[in-house]
Amino acid sequence: MKNLWNDKEAKGLNRLEQLVYRSRLIGSEPKLCVWGGGNTSTKWEEKDFQGRPRRVLRVKGSGSDLKVSEPKHFTPLDLDLVLPVYDRESMTDEDMVSFIEHCMLSPKAPRASIEALLHAFLDYPDIDHTHADAILAVTNNARGRELAKKLFGNELVWVPYVKPGFTLSKVVADLVRENPKARGAILEHHGLITWGEDSKESYSRTIDYVTRAEKFFAKREKAYSILGGQKVKTLPEEARKEWLRKNYPVIRGVVSKNKLVILRYDDKPEVLEFVNSKLAPKVSQIGPATPDHMLRTKRVPLFVDPKKPLAPQIETYAENHRRYYEKHKQPGMFMLDPYPVVILVPGIGMITTGKDAICADIVAEIYEHAIQVQKDASLWAPYKSLSEKLAFEMEYWSMELYKLSLAPNEKPLARKIALVTGAEGAIGRAIVKKLRDQGAQVIAADLKKGSDPFSITLDVTSEKSVTAAIDKILLTFGGIDILVSNAGIATVASLTDLKLEQWEKNLAVNATGHFLVTREILRIMRPQGIGGSIIFITTKNVLAPGKDFGAYSSSKSAQAQLCRIVAIENGEFGIRANMINPDGIFEGSGLWNEKVRKDRAESYKIPENELEDFYRKRNLLKIRVTGEDVAESVLFLASDKSAKTTGCILTVDGGVKEAFPR
Repeated sequence: MKNLWNDKEAKGLNRLEQLVYRSRLIGSEPKLCVWGGGNTSTKWEEKDFQGRPRRVLRVKGSGSDLKVSEPKHFTPLDLDLVLPVYDRESMTDEDMVSFIEHCMLSPKAPRASIEALLHAFLDYPDIDHTHADAILAVTNNARGRELAKKLFGNELVWVPYVKPGFTLSKVVADLVRENPKARGAILEHHGLITWGEDSKESYSRTIDYVTRAEKFFAKREKAYSILGGQKVKTLPEEARKEWLRKNYPVIRGVVSKNKLVILRYDDKPEVLEFVNSKLAPKVSQIGPATPDHMLRTKRVPLFVDPKKPLAPQIETYAENHRRYYEKHKQPGMFMLDPYPVVILVPGIGMITTGKDAICADIVAEIYEHAIQVQKDASLWAPYKSLSEKLAFEMEYWSMELYKLSLAPNEKPLARKIALVTGAEGAIGRAIVKKLRDQGAQVIAADLKKGSDPFSITLDVTSEKSVTAAIDKILLTFGGIDILVSNAGIATVASLTDLKLEQWEKNLAVNATGHFLVTREILRIMRPQGIGGSIIFITTKNVLAPGKDFGAYSSSKSAQAQLCRIVAIENGEFGIRANMINPDGIFEGSGLWNEKVRKDRAESYKIPENELEDFYRKRNLLKIRVTGEDVAESVLFLASDKSAKTTGCILTVDGGVKEAFPR
């Protein structure tokens, strides 16, 4: 591991600024620190709110991420208030948290790390606590203490496992005082602590000890087979994708029974090497490498047999978690979601779940670290983790669960996956923004790929294009919950002037296109078994057609009838289908291009510049209808507020009496 400290960059920084600098160096190295894990500190002098000088411990706040840390993320604690608590014999977690809060110099600072007292009790200016993969392969090892002695001699103090908190802080401090020449400590099942007279020394020691462990395991990897060697061969890429296509809806449906999740697929070489190995089915079930791992990945993953039905295997995992919970629960606890967040599939790879794509990716990243730890540990002696009882204490420990409580409340459409077609038009853009603002994972589809990071190209008139686009969504996110079928075109011409190709084009986009997209979406929604909402953006012309708009009105009427059939055929699956009839949305609309505007003005025999005002005046409320208005209605039909509504027409036209649904 490279030492990235740069004296030029660090020159002139005060102790707090150097703490931030080294914290970012630590956090930016994937093999050194998992997402949100690890903590760092410095001790120096600051002034309190009355301007009085105080000895202060600045320690990472709970819930922050080292790689993007700022000074505000480090909680200031008055050391003269903190240190006397060392003389106590015991302290509950709740009392510890309350005590630390009373020692804070700023009431606006984040809650201090669980290991704040550990940093305080160690009488060194700068301290780093990390969870490097290579170090965890030592701490989670049946012969870990022996290996630590071999690698580090007396430079690091070995600390037998103690749950983080007051007791661990005292145990570490006592052992370090008994070994004053030690430069750090290695915590069983937990990680590494280093210290120094300044940030550079503490950081450099971390890099040095991690590098020693990395070199040791790298050398052994050349001489020993990894996890017993390969038992299963990786399927070809297309075969893996076909397996996912078949099983993703089933997996998502089962693991989403309590809360909807998004799925992500990981087939990195190291993941495939692990799931295909002889020992992976056993080693993966031993337990987590650290509490930080378990917080995101649960105690163990689900290791499946890809040749057997998946739903029963997933349910068995959930039932095992329920028994595990009932066996160890304490009064006042509530059971966490029992379904797996990591699913390992021989020959296929790894599937992870999360409330959104980012969270599912974080789970994958953390379990990749777990794979490296299990692999390296097994090169020396059997991988070892916490006992089931101790693991439960950590998984259901209020101090760890508090980290999850820091997340903001979920929005109404959180965890839902939505596809919006015709996403580059005025209505489409407004819908995409509205759904995303309300928490949905939105894929924006149009003929041309937009600037949106989750945009895709989609020609709704091409069966091949539709199949490819929906397949991409399935393989990227694992399923679909909401379809807003919005793509459309309009041709202005009387029936006698209408060309056959114009008629067929309108039917292709406004009718057949909605059928093709809906059919593919239903093929995912049905096997998911968790319902869904399909929303067709139709038009006022479905109920009140206008002159010279025959191709548009007829094709959109076919779309409306399609919506009714979708509602009829899919109610038993909990899938709702509704339509929205807007009228006269001009701003930014591709439907109302220059030619259409001109032709419609001629149809109504009014000047072109009066067309928008004409549409406004003809509705009962005399108001202008916008894409935002349509998006609000889409939000209603996509959300649980309309859970008992299907086959409905919702008008967004200001009140055109001829178009009243009847």
